[in-house]
Amino acid sequence: MKRFHGIEDYSDYVSGCGTVLTAAALGKFDGVHIGHVKLIRQMTDYARNHSLSSLVFAIETGEKTILSHEERARFLQTLGVDYLVECPFSEQFMRMGAEEFVRDVLVNTLHAVYVCVGTDFAFGHGRKGNVLLLQKLGELYGFHPQIVKKEQLSGTDVSSTRVRNALEAGNMELVTALLGRPYPVSGTVMHGHHLGTQIGNPTINVHPDLQKLLPPDGVYASITHLPDDTRQKGITNVGIRPTVDGKTRKAETTLFDYHCDLYGETVTCDLISYIRPERRFSGLEELIEQIGRDKERARQILQSGSIESRRTKPRSATSQG
Repeated sequence: MKRFHGIEDYSDYVSGCGTVLTAAALGKFDGVHIGHVKLIRQMTDYARNHSLSSLVFAIETGEKTILSHEERARFLQTLGVDYLVECPFSEQFMRMGAEEFVRDVLVNTLHAVYVCVGTDFAFGHGRKGNVLLLQKLGELYGFHPQIVKKEQLSGTDVSSTRVRNALEAGNMELVTALLGRPYPVSGTVMHGHHLGTQIGNPTINVHPDLQKLLPPDGVYASITHLPDDTRQKGITNVGIRPTVDGKTRKAETTLFDYHCDLYGETVTCDLISYIRPERRFSGLEELIEQIGRDKERARQILQSGSIESRRTKPRSATSQG
């Protein structure tokens, strides 16, 4: 998959290789939840059946994202997307009229002959363009608009807002159901204070992307994807580690049965289930005892491979449906 930052970046690319006819999916795609996946798969199927290139046009809003840009790109590649165009929500883009967007971006730049969107898709200055206008402009400019009905979970529409609410509440089981996969935290393994090694619980430390929306600080049962394509169970502390006077928010993971050097490697840690809030301990002995309890709790959660019925709510969280 080729990835482009901005319309101009993509335009420069296609100007050097001739016209590329595309089937395009439009939206924010900040979490690529099960509704987004439904839409993208419909687009990639159409592209494959009509010998088109598949393209995801992701509109950026500047707010914190459920997935980092790198996490999103890696997942979209697994869906068979050929091109990802990340469009910053610039002043110029905000002022673009609805028909101007269709004519200049969809038709003249993306060369879209098939455009796939959700029922609530809005575009153009002041969000004045809707799916009805898109259908009319499709007839005018010669492309086929496909309007995809929203996916539902438990009788309620799946949306990025619903994912965000569940994530902010620490309801990782609901987040997993809405995404169709566990929520990931990815990054390069960094050196820390090496306290974990000193107390017999070596950890891998990852600093999440600053624009990534994280769940409440606390300890989570987790599964980490390693560079050798294996997965290791463990516990992950999201937060600043107040017992050791930490100041930087990060994800610190203790793996159960793995002790190799991973510094400088890129790993992805899936947060499976919330265990407890982060807190300050009186000393290292109390911390070690609590880590032992956390590991036992995580083993119980992870051993069956089924997490739907196991949920502990963070103290500050409200229940999400």
